[in-house]
Amino acid sequence: MDKIFFSVFIISFFKFYYLLISVSFYAYIPLFFAAGGFDERKVGALFALQSFMAILTYLPSGIINDKISAKRQIIIATFIYSLFLLLLNFSTSYLHFTALFILWGISATMIDNSTNVIYYKQSRLINNRFFFAFFAITATMAYAFGGKLGAFLTAGNNFSLLFKVLFAMSLILISLSYFLTDTRVSSVKLSDYKDDIFSFDSLLIAANLFLFTYHWGAELTYFTLFLTKTAGLGLNDVSYIYMEVGFVMSAIIFSLGIFKEKIRLKASAALLIAVAFSGGSQIAMFHIRNLDGALFNQFLHSIGDACFIYYWLNIIPETFKYEKLGGASSFVNLFTVISVVSGSFISSVAVRAFETPYAAFFISACLTFSIYPLALFERFKKSKHLNSIKIMEATAK
Repeated sequence: MDKIFFSVFIISFFKFYYLLISVSFYAYIPLFFAAGGFDERKVGALFALQSFMAILTYLPSGIINDKISAKRQIIIATFIYSLFLLLLNFSTSYLHFTALFILWGISATMIDNSTNVIYYKQSRLINNRFFFAFFAITATMAYAFGGKLGAFLTAGNNFSLLFKVLFAMSLILISLSYFLTDTRVSSVKLSDYKDDIFSFDSLLIAANLFLFTYHWGAELTYFTLFLTKTAGLGLNDVSYIYMEVGFVMSAIIFSLGIFKEKIRLKASAALLIAVAFSGGSQIAMFHIRNLDGALFNQFLHSIGDACFIYYWLNIIPETFKYEKLGGASSFVNLFTVISVVSGSFISSVAVRAFETPYAAFFISACLTFSIYPLALFERFKKSKHLNSIKIMEATAK
């Protein structure tokens, strides 16, 4: 097998397989807690704890990925992740789940971050349109199949089967990690990241990621519950929605990757498209009353999230240098984790205050649309900077 093709294939398949396990778990664990009589505030606290551990782990993980091969960190993380899934089968109390969500936060962050770093770094070395196309659809395909797999494994509220199967799947994940490609390492000091991390472009990316991915925190805690409790859909209906979102996003992202050179869609333009479709669909969730309405709403939402992933996976390797991609990308991506924490916690407060899950998505939509004035500010600032350069050049002549 061609070495480049294998490098593209193995990181893409590994990411898909890991996310398949992840989606199957997090999409249905809120229902497990609901069936077990856990208080909503305690459930929200668990997800916030998981995300808090991710915050503590993210930046150190990224910096380490510049100093050692990201592959090594992934191998360690898969063992921790497998232990987390194993212990789920024996957990019965809130205290047990508190400890396990700490393990989940650490291991999942290490895997997520390190696989992204491998992609960022390898995409600088491998000029292959299929690399983006395959890697970018890992999350969306996992979203499609993970939702259906989770629904199948939790049929009749049999969560024990879900936990056992996911643990068995994690053992294969450990084996796959040994086939990943090593990344080049470099001797980078912490002070070397200063100019990259605190540049205007870096802070702008961080702000965009925060504002857009906030709604993922709302979805993590309330999407499935909104569809089942407010819209009155069954779990089988919900699984079809997950599949639709996954397949539509995959088709769009794959097409954007394959025809990237012909389309020449700028990352900044993709972000503006993403805001329109994603933010608009969140506002419109108020009108979902049946499966048809949910499918149409999430079709529009899929277009938005697909364009955002295009922005996300292109803007970061375009902005930062190879030797600093681990630390610099982790800094901006850290804001997605902080955003998910905020989305999960604030959504819990809003839902309790307004007594409807829709409140979570209305707030997230408002934050998503706030990217537009930020884009105008970026254009104004860069235009002003360009004019200053022209004036200086004219004066020099």
